[in-house]
Amino acid sequence: MLNHKIKVTGIAILILLIALSLIIFDIRIKASVLTLARAKVQASETEAINQIINREVVGKTSYEDLVRIHKDESGKIVLLQPNTIVINRIMADSTTSITKNLGQMNEETISVPLGQITGVTVLAGYGPKIKVKVLPCGQVHVEIINKFDEAGVNQTRHLIYCQINTKMKIAVPLMDEEIKVSTIVPLAETIIIGDVPKTYVNYKEKQVLPYSVINEEQQ
Repeated sequence: MLNHKIKVTGIAILILLIALSLIIFDIRIKASVLTLARAKVQASETEAINQIINREVVGKTSYEDLVRIHKDESGKIVLLQPNTIVINRIMADSTTSITKNLGQMNEETISVPLGQITGVTVLAGYGPKIKVKVLPCGQVHVEIINKFDEAGVNQTRHLIYCQINTKMKIAVPLMDEEIKVSTIVPLAETIIIGDVPKTYVNYKEKQVLPYSVINEEQQ
């Protein structure tokens, strides 16, 4: 009778240990899958956005398209004025193109290294392939950003960037998570000889053109 009780207790403990091991293994798998999926999706979506902006905007846009330079009679630059019509069009077209292209990205496949799950180094390069669904889950926000950098003696570099922020949902078996995707793409630049004009028209009408200026002195 005593041996029977010991046997039953031993089996119960064994079942409990197996159950705990499976739970721990499941938690580690989920954490690994989400970490890998998050990194891969952020990288692939960022690259996709960069390609869209470079193809649709950068190759078709010059500095003169974005900024009007006003000079006085002596040729000194007195005013830099953003071309709001062109910039608004760029922002609208970029938002449309990015939204359309990201909506066509449905599924990616990632490999989960067993070494990362089990902690065994020898198995680092092996593991199952898991399909990850990628879905847009937020609006695409496009913002034009300016920056003035010192480029040499009496020279200033004016850089114009396109900053894109959006959200994507990654879905793997029994799990899903929202991730932020952000990237900054250089649009155009020029070198200003002489002093940078103190007058800079910075148009910030609500939800139309968040046109920011970043000065080195403020950083």
